[in-house]
Amino acid sequence: MNNIILLIFEGETIEDQIFNSIKTNFFSYPKSNIIIKSFYCGEIFQLWNEIKDDTDLDIVEIIKERPNSNIDNLNRKNVSEIHLFFDHDAHSRSFETNKEYNEKIQSLLDIFNNEYEAGKLWISYPMAEALKHFKTNPNDCFNDTRILISDYINYKNIVSKNSDYLDIRKYDPTVWYKLVIINTQRTFCLISNDYKDNIEYGEIKDWFEENANITRMIHEKQFSKFIGINNEVAALSPFPLFLLYYFGEPFYNNCKIEEQTKNCSFGCYK
Repeated sequence: MNNIILLIFEGETIEDQIFNSIKTNFFSYPKSNIIIKSFYCGEIFQLWNEIKDDTDLDIVEIIKERPNSNIDNLNRKNVSEIHLFFDHDAHSRSFETNKEYNEKIQSLLDIFNNEYEAGKLWISYPMAEALKHFKTNPNDCFNDTRILISDYINYKNIVSKNSDYLDIRKYDPTVWYKLVIINTQRTFCLISNDYKDNIEYGEIKDWFEENANITRMIHEKQFSKFIGINNEVAALSPFPLFLLYYFGEPFYNNCKIEEQTKNCSFGCYK
């Protein structure tokens, strides 16, 4: 099997910038595995509609049928890992209740739970722009991060007013390390109802161990704490967590920089 990692994105604009930054900063070194990109150009519930009656469908073949897939000559046997990145997109399906929509996402997380098989699904809450939702002063990184589903349509504007890192093209490893720490702390608080200044890898390694599905854990907490109660989500980006999932403890040790979040109550995530 070739060492090709396929990253499938919901859209093309910001996701293309994210892919290029990840590739340039972490997959451009000698002997790195090859990562390639493809675009679904549709929302997560559309993916559910495509596979709901046949969960054995090959995701590579499904994507190849989409416009602008960029993988016409690729076969599943040539790919070692598949990771899918989609937005929560709850604002675009007013014909369903949150409970019904949640059940569809849970079914997708059950199917796409292994990067070596059908693929692993990662979800942005509320959308890919959540990657940029942080500030230079780490104590400001958690302000205004509870987003009403009814405000999803305005989220890009919300981020533009709550970010010091709007240009993803300028992200270097140091910025990505900050993002890993921030999103790890957000996830830790979301899952455990606790905040810690300095999280050791041993405290989170079970998120990534065999048969553990961190993306499902996150969604269950998002629904029980926020979506199902107040029709809102806690902003969280999967891209830093993907890097941590892929590279593991040595990568996390590189992220232990001084500019960590400190003295924040994390009340918005509890």
